[in-house]
Amino acid sequence: MTASLDHPIYQELLAHLLELRFATTEQLARLTREHYGSFRSARRQTMRHLSKLEHHGHVLRLERRVGGWQRGSTPSIWALTTTGYRQVTGQVRTRQRPNLISTTFLEHLLAIAETRVIAYETIQRFPSAELHIETEPACWRNYLGPHGERLTLRPDLLMSVTTPEYLDRYFIEVDRATENPARVIAKCWQYVRYRRSGAEQRPTGAFPAVLWIVPTTKRQAQLRAHLEAAELPQDMFTVLILDELPEIIRDGPPLTKQNNTRKEDTTHGN
Repeated sequence: MTASLDHPIYQELLAHLLELRFATTEQLARLTREHYGSFRSARRQTMRHLSKLEHHGHVLRLERRVGGWQRGSTPSIWALTTTGYRQVTGQVRTRQRPNLISTTFLEHLLAIAETRVIAYETIQRFPSAELHIETEPACWRNYLGPHGERLTLRPDLLMSVTTPEYLDRYFIEVDRATENPARVIAKCWQYVRYRRSGAEQRPTGAFPAVLWIVPTTKRQAQLRAHLEAAELPQDMFTVLILDELPEIIRDGPPLTKQNNTRKEDTTHGN
C-alpha cells in the first residue's frame, strides 16, 4: 500500500469490505465509529478515506438506487477491486467484477451487511459479551442425507454470542420478501433434516436457533402463518424484523425467554 494509505483505518475498511462484499458509506462509518468523536465525524471521515482508496484503485463505488436504503436515496455502495482484494489478502484472484451483480442480489447482500452492523452495534452495549459471525461459505454445512447423499445447508450467517455465563448460537437467513413462502418452508425443512443428522450437535451439544430476518411486519406475519401451517418444529425457527435483533442478542432466543433463564453451561441452543 502506498505511503499515503499507511494509516490502519485503510486496512480496516478494506477488511470490512472483504467480509461484507458490498457496504454503504454509512455502514462502514458505523463499523469504525469508535475511532471518531461523533457519528457525523465518522461519516465524513469515512467518505474521505473511501474516496482516497477509490483514487488509488483499491475500491470502487456503485451508484445504484436500491429499495429500503436511506429513504429511497442513492447511497454510495462500495466494493473491493482486484487490487484491493490483493492488498487485503495478499492473494491473486480472478478479476473482481462487482458492477455485474444484479440489483436484487445486491439488496440481499446489503441487508446481510446491515444485519452484521446492527449485531456489532448491539454487542458494544454489553462489555462482557463477545460476538463472532461467520459468513458464507464458512457458515455453510455439509452433511449426509438419509440415503447417504451429500447435502449442503447454506445459511447467510452463523452468529455466536458468548459471555462467561452462556453461549447463544444462531443460523441467520436474511429474507427480502422476494421469494415465494413455499421456498422459505423448503429451506426450513433443510434445517430440520440437518438437525436430525446430528452433525452440528456433536461439537457443542446443541443446535443453533434459526432466525428468519424479514423486512416488514406484513412479511413477518405471512411467514409465521406458513411455518405454523407446515407443522415445522416450533422451537427451531423465529421470524423477526431487523429492529428486533438487538432484543434477541440481549435476551437469547424466544425459548430462553419463555423459560426465564439461560443455560449456564455454555451449551445453550435448541
